[in-house]
Amino acid sequence: MEYVCYATMYECNYLLWSSQDLASVEQKQEKYIDSIQKYNNDFSLYYAKIWRQITLNLLGESPEPLYLIGQSFNETEILPRLIEANNMQSLHSVYVGKMMLSYLFGDYVGAIEAARLAETYAGSIILNFGFLEQHFYASLTQIAYHFNTPSISEGERQEALNRVNQSQEKLKTWANHCPSNLQHKYELIEAEKARVLGQNVEAMELYDRAIASAKENPFLHEEALAHELAAKFYLTWGKTTIAQTYLTNAYYAYARWGAKAKVTDLERHYPELLTSLLTRETKPIGDTLTATIARSISPSLSGLGNASVLDLAAILKASQALSKEVQLDRLLSCLMQVAIENAGARKGALILRAGDKLILEATGALPEDRNREKTIEINVLQSVPIEQSTELPVNLINYVSRTAKTLVLDRAYTDPQFAAESYILQHQIKSLLCTPIIHQGKPLGLLYLENNLVTKAFTTDRLEVLKLLSAQAAISIENALLYRTLEEKVAERTAQLATANAEVSALNKRLKEDNLRMSAELDIAKQLQQMVLPNAEELEAIEELEIVGFMEPADEVGGDYYDVLQHNGKVKIAIGDVTGHGLESGVLMIMAQTAVRTLQKSGETDPVKFLDVLNQTLYDNLQRLKTNKEMTLAVLDYQDGMLYLSGQHEELIVVRGDGTIERIDTIDLGFPLGLDSEIANFIAQAQIQLNSGDVVVLYTDGITEAENRDRAHYGLERLCEVVREHRHQSPGDIRTEIVTDVRQHIGENKVFDDLTLVVLKRK
Repeated sequence: MEYVCYATMYECNYLLWSSQDLASVEQKQEKYIDSIQKYNNDFSLYYAKIWRQITLNLLGESPEPLYLIGQSFNETEILPRLIEANNMQSLHSVYVGKMMLSYLFGDYVGAIEAARLAETYAGSIILNFGFLEQHFYASLTQIAYHFNTPSISEGERQEALNRVNQSQEKLKTWANHCPSNLQHKYELIEAEKARVLGQNVEAMELYDRAIASAKENPFLHEEALAHELAAKFYLTWGKTTIAQTYLTNAYYAYARWGAKAKVTDLERHYPELLTSLLTRETKPIGDTLTATIARSISPSLSGLGNASVLDLAAILKASQALSKEVQLDRLLSCLMQVAIENAGARKGALILRAGDKLILEATGALPEDRNREKTIEINVLQSVPIEQSTELPVNLINYVSRTAKTLVLDRAYTDPQFAAESYILQHQIKSLLCTPIIHQGKPLGLLYLENNLVTKAFTTDRLEVLKLLSAQAAISIENALLYRTLEEKVAERTAQLATANAEVSALNKRLKEDNLRMSAELDIAKQLQQMVLPNAEELEAIEELEIVGFMEPADEVGGDYYDVLQHNGKVKIAIGDVTGHGLESGVLMIMAQTAVRTLQKSGETDPVKFLDVLNQTLYDNLQRLKTNKEMTLAVLDYQDGMLYLSGQHEELIVVRGDGTIERIDTIDLGFPLGLDSEIANFIAQAQIQLNSGDVVVLYTDGITEAENRDRAHYGLERLCEVVREHRHQSPGDIRTEIVTDVRQHIGENKVFDDLTLVVLKRK
């Protein structure tokens, strides 16, 4: 039953992302939570309750939409329990939900903090919809926060865009594999990027593509969001009329989703753009509809006395009934009832178009015995091609379908054009009416009515009433067909998600088993990596220099490298950084270390040949391994008080005995190793005089780019200042001061890159 609880808790999550009506989502979530409670599974219960509370917040059932406090969950009380229990799944869900809510309701400060906390708990989360939504809303939040906060610097904004770009690379890969679920997310983030970069033409295209993709698949809630963001874009651009159109679409999409809190939020923030809409929404529907009907039929009904008033009241009631139905079967039943009651018919049929076919979907008729109660017998969703029906004048219906014009016959059985139709001839049909149902120029079907008791049953006033009914019916049928398509797609998508969830769970189990095996292998690789670093005895054997090193990988196996070698009185110091982390990067680091030591032993001193041969070795191995890795590497040769620097890496720091700081740029001294087979033309050498007491520091970017919780880098200037301040101490003490200062800067933030440095000082 444990796995049943897991599947049920994930369903509470997937229901929300599937764009189903929120009211029905909440009802299903409540039912699922009741099921989980029977099995006393707190892990699954908290997870499910979080997603139900998020749904309740969107429904407007919480006093404050930004906080998960309500009838299902109370973050103030339950968060400490989740932290104590180390319930990573639920903690991740809390902050993904709070990030989404904060973003949707414009609290970008709260959203950026929730994004940070969601990232903290994301490490143990499998690739599911919550993880994907984290990526989606985190990118939107980064853009919104950094470009809506005046105090943010341009540098910080660029860093935020860099983080978004990194996330987009992943999202694009996932979207390539599953465009129906993710393409619109990728395009909407790209639209927001284009907006803040001032690329208005590109933004226009991307917003529309995101809207179209979200609508097609369909993801109603993200279609609404795309409309809203497009409206904000056009408002900022000064194009208010266009913005109003997009905002209106957003308003209706959120309303269809059932997000009452978001609808209220739009009304509060954009009353001037929604004025006509809000006026129309709040005006009693009867007033508007009565006025419309009166204008439409008054010429035809003049002089008819009280009959027209009765028709007005009836049609008003009928139109309101039709407008409320979205379930196709109930709509068809309602339409047949209304049409027969208001048109003076005794029998009717509704035919819908399916491609180039006409399909009988509903019939209705009064009983033949006129003494019986006038109860209309209705049958719906018959789905019979009209050619197979014996209860319709097929040729006449095809004629109306082709001409798209209403046909009224007062004595059908004597009409020269249609009297020969077998159905009309057999039943001696007297009054007959057939009218097309058209919405925005698109033919949806036909309404057929007949009265076999009287002639001229379908008078002019009845015809006008039916035209109005047909107009309302066309809108309602279109909506109902869309709703049915949506329900089918949601059911299909829910089944797909359930299957995907089962596959992901199986994959996750297999990954855990693989991880246990790989963990042991990585531990061996890590030990091997540490073993090949220069030891204390080797460093102390160098007469003119005091040298210490430090390397701490961020992962089990790092991609950083340093080495110190002495051969025939010459000292060679190397430091490098392989892109990425993990086993591949660690293997490349060991390859480089082996090649460097081999070249040193061979007596190769020419920097061009040294780095060219090293590059060729790494390039050939990388091509064979089919991996996209590269390595920056600086090589420092020392002899008789002179340093010879070659290779491309981070800037070299030299702090003189008097405190003067020199930074040697290596950009023109080499080329990344492993990218190209030939790099000899890029290699150069710089010479540096090293005096007694001078300090030299080599490092990787894990030091200078180490981030604190505010995403601020440690920086090269701070590193230089620490070295300058402690230049009179031993290299070992200087190393300790640097590492301590870097760790103080990082604080409790996660370390994302390896930390490596070499400190040397001339005796």
